[in-house]
Amino acid sequence: MTSAPPSEATERVLCRQITRRMQDWKTSFEAKDVDAMMSFYADGDAFSAFDLMPPIEFRGGDMWRRNWVRFFAAFEGPLRMEFSGLEVIASPGLSIARLMVRLVGRMDGRPFDAWVRTTNCFRPVDGEWLMVHDHVSMPLDFGTGRTLMNLSPTKPFG
Repeated sequence: MTSAPPSEATERVLCRQITRRMQDWKTSFEAKDVDAMMSFYADGDAFSAFDLMPPIEFRGGDMWRRNWVRFFAAFEGPLRMEFSGLEVIASPGLSIARLMVRLVGRMDGRPFDAWVRTTNCFRPVDGEWLMVHDHVSMPLDFGTGRTLMNLSPTKPFG
């Protein structure tokens, strides 16, 4: 039996909920508040991630928490995050947010300013939308094997 697709009004409400979750997550990120950030992710093995740094796959909240602690330790002072092109596809059981994210700060004593591509998958868990998968990437120059960190939404080819 196939269920009826959600109405446009329902989709708009769900999209607003996911957009709000993304904005709230951004606030916790900029505060470097790992405990607050972890409240946006599904518990245990219900969460997975493909991130910029090793390992090739993160599985579970404890592993992901350790990743964030290491990540924030590499940055001195404040971190600023900018969203660009946020698109949300929402349905009652699964919603996806895709966007470009700019991260600006100081890493290892040097200015850091880079854009990444991000896809977040959300599921409702006990009435709250939680991330079940987080995917972050940067384009790669296959000829050199180097990550193309100078690309941005306004300079997609450098």
